[in-house]
Amino acid sequence: MRVDRPPFEELPEATRRAIADRVGKDCPRAEVENGTSSALASLFWPSEKQMVFIKGLPLDHERIGELRAEVAVNPFLPDSAPKMLWQQEAGGWLLVCFEGTDASAWAWFGEGSGHLKPVAAVLDELSRRPAPQRVGLTPWERWGEYCDPADEPFLTGDRLVHSDPCATNFMIERSGRVWMIDWAWAMRGPAWIDTALWGMRLVLDGKQTPEQAAAWARTVPAFAQAPREAVVVLTEAEARSWEHWQAYGTAGLEETIQAARAWAEYWASP
Repeated sequence: MRVDRPPFEELPEATRRAIADRVGKDCPRAEVENGTSSALASLFWPSEKQMVFIKGLPLDHERIGELRAEVAVNPFLPDSAPKMLWQQEAGGWLLVCFEGTDASAWAWFGEGSGHLKPVAAVLDELSRRPAPQRVGLTPWERWGEYCDPADEPFLTGDRLVHSDPCATNFMIERSGRVWMIDWAWAMRGPAWIDTALWGMRLVLDGKQTPEQAAAWARTVPAFAQAPREAVVVLTEAEARSWEHWQAYGTAGLEETIQAARAWAEYWASP
């Protein structure tokens, strides 16, 4: 569900004052256009040498739990995740400030893109990272309803999982450094999960064929070593989940469903 963003000037006065106290009065600001989960998403330049990103939601918003989850997991994330600098409640809003990044708006996942190799390297690093104890959400909780109960062991593990490796959640600096953002749905699961989900995004966001996407996914060792049966379970569940949301009434999912179904069928084929 996309979150509505009111103009910055319409935020509660106490909320705007809290931000000004942190970054300075009349601090230069720019709205961040991509992203759908925050009612406030702005870049600020407190000084010539510093840029910060502030996102926020009203405390009574139905998605406030996601922002709180992102706050809780941030201290345990890899270096590819922007570090949280502060959080504050003001004017009935939760404000969270992260280090800013001088990077592209999002990664390009098309075949031949120079972004693919560094993104794969970030996924490889992430696949080796244990999940902190405070991360309790699991892939089974998210996709289990679309699986056979006997499949639960396939979606169980102890690695840190981002769970939404779409193109808009990767930012690429000119130096080639990759930032992986928006950790609200961090999970504890198998090491190969993110790369399996990334493969579908290569088909959807990058317009790659499933064969091309699979070749890139296999460059991540954790995925290359994953049981094919487990990959079949997850990719089929992901396709079913998008089909479920369409049946529920969510519009505009045709391309997503087509990509997810093509990715699932690729792995289900002998």
